[in-house]
Amino acid sequence: MNRRQLKFRAWDKLEKRFFYPDKGYQGHYVLTLNGQFQNLQNGSGGDEYVVQQFTGLKDSKGNEIYEGDIISYLQHLFNVSPDKYPVKTKEVKWKNMKGCWNVYESQAGEDNLEVIGNIFENSDLLKQ
Repeated sequence: MNRRQLKFRAWDKLEKRFFYPDKGYQGHYVLTLNGQFQNLQNGSGGDEYVVQQFTGLKDSKGNEIYEGDIISYLQHLFNVSPDKYPVKTKEVKWKNMKGCWNVYESQAGEDNLEVIGNIFENSDLLKQ
């Protein structure tokens, strides 16, 4: 059996906030087998929510990294002094063709990876 931790969060489009079902909301929300998030308290669900999956990774400060998070990191480059590495920002996305999370470029290190926002509340961070 795979020991990968499956966790999800849902962005409520109407309330403009995240729900983390594993953090005190058990019994009020369900995720259906077709990926639909349902609020059992008020009957809302479906297209009113955007479901995002936990990648299984944490940033350098111990924050969990979810799909849709915006991360910042130093891009490690060959033949460049570490004090001159450029700071990059990227959205965390699932790459279905590769079957993996595209969190950062292959030359970035987890030791300098930091969640700085998400696509719903901080999309302007990607325009830098």
